[in-house]
Amino acid sequence: MATTTGRRLRGALLAHVQTWRPYTLWYVGLLGLAGAGLTGARHDWRWLLAAWAAPTIGWLGGHYLGDWFDRRLDAIGKPHRPIPSGRLHPTVALVCGIGCLTVVGALAVAGGPRTELVALLAAGGIVAYSRGLKARGLAGNLVRGVLGALALLYGALLAPGPYLWVLVPFIVAIWSHDTASNLVGTLRDVVGDRAGGYRTLPVQHGNRVAISTATGFYLLTLAAALVGGLVAPAGAIHPDGRVLYLGLLAVIAVAGLAIFRTLHKHRTDLPVRTALRAHELLVLERIGLAGALVALGFGVVRTAALLLPILVLTWWTQARMRVGYELGPVPVGAATADPDPATSMPPAAAGPGKAQIDLVALPHLPEHS
Repeated sequence: MATTTGRRLRGALLAHVQTWRPYTLWYVGLLGLAGAGLTGARHDWRWLLAAWAAPTIGWLGGHYLGDWFDRRLDAIGKPHRPIPSGRLHPTVALVCGIGCLTVVGALAVAGGPRTELVALLAAGGIVAYSRGLKARGLAGNLVRGVLGALALLYGALLAPGPYLWVLVPFIVAIWSHDTASNLVGTLRDVVGDRAGGYRTLPVQHGNRVAISTATGFYLLTLAAALVGGLVAPAGAIHPDGRVLYLGLLAVIAVAGLAIFRTLHKHRTDLPVRTALRAHELLVLERIGLAGALVALGFGVVRTAALLLPILVLTWWTQARMRVGYELGPVPVGAATADPDPATSMPPAAAGPGKAQIDLVALPHLPEHS
């Protein structure tokens, strides 16, 4: 009995951890911290903690609600995921999502009317995206992009300094980057989205148009981020922040453009694994972008203390969990290559209540290239 109970608890905990997507969790908190450091305000640890905590908890709530809204779509294309596999009850996911947004609301009230408004906009964006806009092409990607920009703004409004205007180009950069990243994320789900009636941009217009559109938004990201780094006044940033920021931005640009170059090479016949790998790399690249924004406000030492462990943790959790969560468990002895990467579906789970496979331990498949 004790052994059975322990297995159930472990399975329930694993289902929650998979829903959290730990490899995406740190990005939005870094954006909140960056916002708190970019307006010339005094760096009070209480406001910095709140700048990190509220966006992070809201991000968790968005994952729970997104999976709850997508439970029927996932039953078609990703039946191994926690809700359709029966390892996480839909009501539990809904309650957890609402609970997270309630906590965010309480934290926002403590910050005053401005943070309340930002939190309300973010909650509305989460629900609108998950409830319907995700299935409606570019409009969903644009709204999804707004959520990261709101995290940056939230951090700044907790204790705004005299240089609030400095955020404008960075808000544009984060919005366009998250729009591009979200678009790339749709490329691996074309078959399941089409079967579920989701009219994403690649479903409606093909991979070529989706990749070109995402590339355009990414170029806007680089332009806006460069402008922001150059025009920020000395009073709004750390003394050594600008040089570090521009150096990190150059590295990020090289990495990001290489990712999009690979996508363009496969734009007419994009394997699922190549699309997934591109998004995995963008997840790491955007950690670097958020870290560059932190560097601009807080300098070298504090940024290194945050950014290096977060990059390692993001890489490790993504390497351990991402393939299993997105594509499902790989049967022992099965071929590792997609027979038709443009149309192949992920393997189905054993069915409700039977998928107790530890997806954390699943190996990577070889990359199509």
